[in-house]
Amino acid sequence: MGYNAVMSDDLEMKGKRVLDRSRLRRGLIIAITLSAATLIIISLFTLDRDTFTALSDLSPFFLLLAAALSLGRWLWSALRMRILVGSTGKQVPFRNIIKTIYGGYFTGLITPWRAGGVTGEAVYLYIYGLEAGEAVAVVSFGACISTFLLILFFPLAIWLASRNIDFSLTLQGFVFSALGFGLIFLAVVLLAILKPDAAVGKTLMRYSPSLLKRREWYRRFLDRLNTEIHTFGLSLRQIVGLGGVKLTAVVLLTLLYWISGFMAVPVALVGLGYGSLFWKAVIAQLVIQILLPFVPTPGGSGIGEVGFLFVYNSILPEVGVATLLTLIWRFIDFYLGLLVGGAAFILIMRDLNRSPSRKPDSDEHKDEPHDEEGPGGVEAAGSQDEESTGESEKDGPEDEESSSDQLV
Repeated sequence: MGYNAVMSDDLEMKGKRVLDRSRLRRGLIIAITLSAATLIIISLFTLDRDTFTALSDLSPFFLLLAAALSLGRWLWSALRMRILVGSTGKQVPFRNIIKTIYGGYFTGLITPWRAGGVTGEAVYLYIYGLEAGEAVAVVSFGACISTFLLILFFPLAIWLASRNIDFSLTLQGFVFSALGFGLIFLAVVLLAILKPDAAVGKTLMRYSPSLLKRREWYRRFLDRLNTEIHTFGLSLRQIVGLGGVKLTAVVLLTLLYWISGFMAVPVALVGLGYGSLFWKAVIAQLVIQILLPFVPTPGGSGIGEVGFLFVYNSILPEVGVATLLTLIWRFIDFYLGLLVGGAAFILIMRDLNRSPSRKPDSDEHKDEPHDEEGPGGVEAAGSQDEESTGESEKDGPEDEESSSDQLV
């Protein structure tokens, strides 16, 4: 259908940005440089005798447990994605879903506002055989469940935060802004489910200035917008039709993901000998997780460290201990994430180079024949899927090398 073709073109354009080697390198350098510089400056001004006392008391077991919780939470997300992918009628091997999740984690850490995480996951699912609308719907529905749960517990979180930490007006402003964006996102998803054929483009055209109405590019933009909303809505309705049992499993897996993430830093705090502050740390971590998507620097570097130190300094007796906890948090959440996520991203690129039938760039392969299976082993679901794929593995190393150069 035409709407799948337009959706594919749009996702391919986003894919080129996500997989662009220069963008990734620049984001990685900025993220690591800002983070390292900020941590060094914070350490120089705040480390004291109490810091080294806490460090000598640090339990290796609790540090390893915190790292396992931080990295392992993504496995819950992978299990959730496996259920959602199954609703499309396609079968993506679980190992490829794990690579998709951790690869998205990597691209999220090195892009502003962590925007590359969601986009990256959709692009990787497209690489592994889903249609563009299906990939976007799977990722968006998972994000919708997470947003819904955060909004559901939002009043309780605000009440607990105001009673247990220094909840300044600035923090409140960011947190309530997050609530506003979450409500808008949920409204868009709900509209797409209830009215997949809603003519948003026609409505916008009706109220657009006459100067824009005469522009051909603006008309094409509105046509594409209508098409993407239609495809997105149909795929979402298909996911909602999973049934009560599977949808309940999706919600429970999302809860496990968030609980694991919230527990990582508090567990590290227990390892430092501050077990009595465990639940206060959980509340503080909830505030941190809500604020991080609003940090414009790649991976939240620079601003994230300062914000984390500010929040935890309000519950810890010594600023030096808060600094040590900041160092531990960045190590298990950022640097280990870059290592594991980067390995997953490399594996995704290897899969794409071996069978570049879903490469999100040039049109040179669109009309050529291909194998019936994509790089992830997903079987083609009809002639439309066959037309949307490109060259297969058999085209030889020369073409594969060319594809790799364009993507990475």
